Amino acid sequence: MNKVASAPFLKGRTIMGWPDEKSMDELDLNYSIDAVRVVFTDTFSYHLKFSWGHRIPMMKEHRDHSAHCQAMNEKMKCESSEFWEKGFVAFQAAINAAIIEIATNHSVMEQLMSVTGIHMKILPFVAQGGVATDFFIFFCIISFSTFIYYVSVNVTQEKQYITSLMTMMGLRESAFWLSWGLMYAGFILIMATLMALIVKSAQIVVLTGFVMVFTLFLLYGLSLITLAFLMSVLIKKPFLTGLVVFLLIVFWGILGFTALYTHLPAFLEWTLCLLSPFAFTVGMAQLIHLDYDVNSNAHLDSSHNPYLIIATLFMMVFDTLLYLALTLYFDKILPSKY
Repeated sequence: MNKVASAPFLKGRTIMGWPDEKSMDELDLNYSIDAVRVVFTDTFSYHLKFSWGHRIPMMKEHRDHSAHCQAMNEKMKCESSEFWEKGFVAFQAAINAAIIEIATNHSVMEQLMSVTGIHMKILPFVAQGGVATDFFIFFCIISFSTFIYYVSVNVTQEKQYITSLMTMMGLRESAFWLSWGLMYAGFILIMATLMALIVKSAQIVVLTGFVMVFTLFLLYGLSLITLAFLMSVLIKKPFLTGLVVFLLIVFWGILGFTALYTHLPAFLEWTLCLLSPFAFTVGMAQLIHLDYDVNSNAHLDSSHNPYLIIATLFMMVFDTLLYLALTLYFDKILPSKY
């Protein structure tokens, strides 16, 4: 480290040696937040330990759905450039020069210290809001919850009184579900349009068109209606039905964030897509990944992405039909007091 101290930018800096890392940990460095610990594992290998947020970026460069550069005070700031601008590269070069000199008995300090760098051109990219985007996705997940709670309670109550009347009129029970389904589908159509307009105007999704976003919300709303129908048949108590449906929407939707932050095994992800709120969150994650995300496997020039989104939409159609089929099935086999 004495050779490292000969670097021009380290003049006036205090350098202390310690026999091991444990002894170094006992040193009180509160007086200097700019202290750097250099821990050698052998002659040629070492670790650098900085105070969090000093001389190194505070966050990862390649985070999910976040920008690697941001505009501050009319200037573009990139996290990765802090390694160069705040001395990390120069300090590491000084240590490497000292190691080379000890190993070869030849000084390269001057050559390594004279290295210069330039900022490369920043390619166009679409930045996402990170945690703010997560909150907005959660808002989208529960956007239909109030309406679906009303549907769950209302359908459960009405079915108790209309079933016997329909039987007397010779109507099939499927007519009950069809009439309610068509009426509520109209409300879902309006709500899906409004939500798609909000998503596009807020630029949560930039590169994907309005029609795709609208289709995702429409299929999500329809699947929730059939889910409410299914729960009304299974539970039969209005308040409890509404509560269970709301909790399922929240829990299954939050579970979908695993697709946004981690890469689940394909089989597990598509299996969980049988839960429509999970499938909706997966769809939103895929739309966000279509925007430029430096940490995702989905890039703008990938021809595989549109097929993934279309597959997710088909899964939501399948969920809707599955919930409806289960509703008709359990409505026939489960006993009713009417």
